[in-house]
Amino acid sequence: MDPFNGAADIEAKLLRILHNYSFVEDPSRLIRASRFAARFHWPLEERTQARYDSAKENNYIEYITDKAIGSEIAQLAYEDDPLHIIRTLEKEGWLKILNPHWTTAKVDAGGLAQLMKGRQQMNELGYSPDPAPAVLYFLTSRLGDKDIAEMRKLIPRKDLVESWRDLEENAKELSKRLMGKEAATPSRAWKVLSEARSEMVLFLSVTARQQAVVQKIKNFFTKWRQVQQKIPLPEMTELLITPQLPEYPKIANEVFMLLLDGKLRSRTEILKFLKPFAPPPPPPPPPPPKRGRAAKAAVAGGDGAGRAAPAAGNKTGAKKKAKIEALAVSAQPAPKTPAVAKANSQPKSAGPGIGKKSTGHPVKKAAQKKRR
Repeated sequence: MDPFNGAADIEAKLLRILHNYSFVEDPSRLIRASRFAARFHWPLEERTQARYDSAKENNYIEYITDKAIGSEIAQLAYEDDPLHIIRTLEKEGWLKILNPHWTTAKVDAGGLAQLMKGRQQMNELGYSPDPAPAVLYFLTSRLGDKDIAEMRKLIPRKDLVESWRDLEENAKELSKRLMGKEAATPSRAWKVLSEARSEMVLFLSVTARQQAVVQKIKNFFTKWRQVQQKIPLPEMTELLITPQLPEYPKIANEVFMLLLDGKLRSRTEILKFLKPFAPPPPPPPPPPPKRGRAAKAAVAGGDGAGRAAPAAGNKTGAKKKAKIEALAVSAQPAPKTPAVAKANSQPKSAGPGIGKKSTGHPVKKAAQKKRR
């Protein structure tokens, strides 16, 4: 839903108030209109410009509340180009509303520009520092302590005020650590700067005066990053030290620390250090399956080919023996029934066949005829 047709104003790059009494209702919108116009480089819509000029002429700004002033001061800390906003507010006469003694002459323009450049560099390296406390520090660096204290009282965000107040003290503490034994070597200095808050590193990169501290911070952002690209990945892969290992991040970090300190200069030294971390080689693949008689003998014998042959021979002999026994049983005459036995026991009667040669059983006759 877009009841005021704001999408069209965004497309036309115009700033417009929602109603004719907008600046009367909240005079802080005069400051906000100037801040938006400076941030986006957009002009005020024609009627909005007329209402803006009328409110400015009638000095509606004198009715602004302290809470609105504190919110506008805090908002300056989150602008991408705060110096440009400050200059626009001074031109419109709103900067003196935020603080009577505040002018662009009270701003450390050089330090602010260096801060924003360092912030951009850290963003490109993957860091996301909050520059708001440091921005307020440079915007008010030449104001008196009394004016700064009054401005801090008006800001509603107390966490921002505390970070702004403790900025210098925390930066001094970090500077001492970088100057001491804790950061005596490049690897130790890297560790100190990596563990420090990115906001402190950013602020100290602009305000540090000790050459050793400045150089270490510079190396942290440039030279040491290049060393990080020289981690011996081919040698680690050769020894099967890959990201799949749970210990890989720790090993890679130790290698990086040694490279920073110049303790790994050659391939021999690198391999000597990495070998204790190499995992054992994978087991060899299983032998191919056996084929032919050897496989059959192994299956039949179970204990090896040497005992498989006799087992196979015994099996063949058993089959032959069983076959011979079956043939012997079939060759034996079938037992005679009682009726047949009784008939054979009676004496043969004399008949027409007495005295002639017997031809034998009819089945035997058929067999003999077939042989002929």
